[in-house]
Amino acid sequence: MKDFFDKMLRNFKEFYGELDAGKKISLFAVTGVILVFLLGVVLWATHTNYKVLYSDLNKEDMTKVEVFLSQNNVEKKTSADGRTVSIPEDMIETVRLKMMTSGFSFSGTVGYEVFDNQSFGTTSFVQKVNKQRALEGELIKTIKHLRGVKRARVHLNIPESSPFVSEKKPPSASVVLELNRGVTLTEQEIKGISSLVASSVEGMRPTGVVILDHRGKKLSENIGDAMTANTANRLALESKLNRKYEAQIEDILTKVVGAGKVIAKVSVDMDFTESVSTQTSYDSENKAVLSEVTNTQNLQGSRPSPQGIPGARSNLPGEQPQPGVPETRNDVKKELATRNYNVPKKVTRSKSPTASVRKISAAVMLDGKRVTQTVDGKTVTKYEPWSEADIANFQAIVASTLGIDDRRGDVITIKNMEFQQEDLEAIDALMRERENRELIKNIFKYLAIGLTISLFFFVVVRPFIQWVTDNAVETVEDFLPRTLEELEKVQANQKLPGLEDALPQIEEKLNPEKIEGNMLREKIISLVETNPGKAAQIVHDMIHAQESDKSIA
Repeated sequence: MKDFFDKMLRNFKEFYGELDAGKKISLFAVTGVILVFLLGVVLWATHTNYKVLYSDLNKEDMTKVEVFLSQNNVEKKTSADGRTVSIPEDMIETVRLKMMTSGFSFSGTVGYEVFDNQSFGTTSFVQKVNKQRALEGELIKTIKHLRGVKRARVHLNIPESSPFVSEKKPPSASVVLELNRGVTLTEQEIKGISSLVASSVEGMRPTGVVILDHRGKKLSENIGDAMTANTANRLALESKLNRKYEAQIEDILTKVVGAGKVIAKVSVDMDFTESVSTQTSYDSENKAVLSEVTNTQNLQGSRPSPQGIPGARSNLPGEQPQPGVPETRNDVKKELATRNYNVPKKVTRSKSPTASVRKISAAVMLDGKRVTQTVDGKTVTKYEPWSEADIANFQAIVASTLGIDDRRGDVITIKNMEFQQEDLEAIDALMRERENRELIKNIFKYLAIGLTISLFFFVVVRPFIQWVTDNAVETVEDFLPRTLEELEKVQANQKLPGLEDALPQIEEKLNPEKIEGNMLREKIISLVETNPGKAAQIVHDMIHAQESDKSIA
């Protein structure tokens, strides 16, 4: 091995010694470029790919993350604005899992972890404050799991309990949301957040939750008036019913006239009047005695007839009647009966629906048919409207779909009009032309890049390599003279410095046959040294050929 390296070093010294100053400088420059390229490849291969761990952090969270990574000996890179931290890609999941298991929290978002370390002498006031902090933190964590929510802040206002019912106030809450770029919460999502917060606090109503975005725009409606909320719900119900009927009309007519050729608008007038009626009916034929009271009175009495001198004395009570004077009798018999009957009756209490359809108005616009015709050998498309019979059929279908009632005054209007047609074929042709231009542009671009690289290699790199290695790639036999004329020119011009002693000197009188024999011998020796196996095969064949000639002779 040592001899091999010594030989390489010796050959390089001989090669370097034969170069002139310009080629030496060029050799060093190319070697430097190659080393720089190799160094870049090594750095690229050993480069550590960093991936974002957390972004858009505030100063407090950024400091906490850096301290955590430093304690766990994790390499990190921070952005110029100090809001994004990156770590090696293969450690992302491990670090995040470790942060979660260690109870790491952002922006002071502490949930029920606040009760993990409680001192023995904690007062009731501190316990109450910690409970509210924990509840706010848990709500923040839950809201941040929603789609599109980047950050959240929750503030709860929970009044202290009072023994007086009249002084009891319901709790309220305010929520501030920071959404991701391009995300907008729908009305249902906002109501869902309000219901989530209200359900987490006892006694809180969704109307007591105010939701803002990070720019201060109010997202929640918070309709406190019951009548206003009821009106909004009714309008929403009408709008929903309108869209339902419109979708039904377009769906059933699209199967006939084609997609995109039906436009339906429905207006439903609803009656939200609430009425309650009570009806009582009696059965006069079937009756029964419920109760009966009878009162009977019998009186028997007599008194003497008037006698004596008329006047007051004769009429006074207690006077003894005279003998032989007839008596006057007064007998009374009185009977009173009260009888109560139970008559069967039927009481019906009915309540009309709160929302009933008062009137339906529908407007439907249809596009006509496109008929292909041949005129003068050319194919043209002609617009043809629907017939009156078709319109009548469409109207019957729509009336049956919506449940039209003429007694309510429902109205259906169906008109046939030509829709404005978009020139989609021209747009498709334009898009195809644009794609073709892009394809041709990319082809020419890559061809130009390939041609440039090829020209650079053949025009610059290859000639430079040949120029640097001009005296090294050729062997000694390639530049040694092969004829007498070349030998005379070399000795006359002295183009091979250092090899004068190696060249034979030409004598004044030379034997051409000797010179030719020496050159032929040297050529044979060179061929044998280059390919000894082939030379041995040739000698073997020559020996066997001579033996076969002798045997034949």
